[in-house]
Amino acid sequence: MEIQDAVEKILKISPSVRVVSVCDLKGNLLFSARSKKVNLLVSKKQSLASLKAAAKDWKQRKKLMRSLGPCKYVVAEYDKVKRLVIPAGRNHILYITTTASLDHNKVVRKVRSFK
Repeated sequence: MEIQDAVEKILKISPSVRVVSVCDLKGNLLFSARSKKVNLLVSKKQSLASLKAAAKDWKQRKKLMRSLGPCKYVVAEYDKVKRLVIPAGRNHILYITTTASLDHNKVVRKVRSFK
């Protein structure tokens, strides 16, 4: 599945999905898109810094894989949004923000069912 198509498909899971980004494990942004209804809450600089931190953290989690098994996803919940980090192959992650009220399991199940 092409990156842009995958991102668009994730955005369509729910109107509560705000932003979807794909990056490599160095934190390099490959593609990002947002719902047309979203007002951004952080600056582009803050967003890129958060993406880099998520990629760095994911690399650390991969080191625990032998002991704990692969990490399936990570959720950070804030007052205004939830941030999901989900693996996309071996060397990429999906960085998804949603409204805080959305059941993140719905997004995770849908994303994991994509081929």
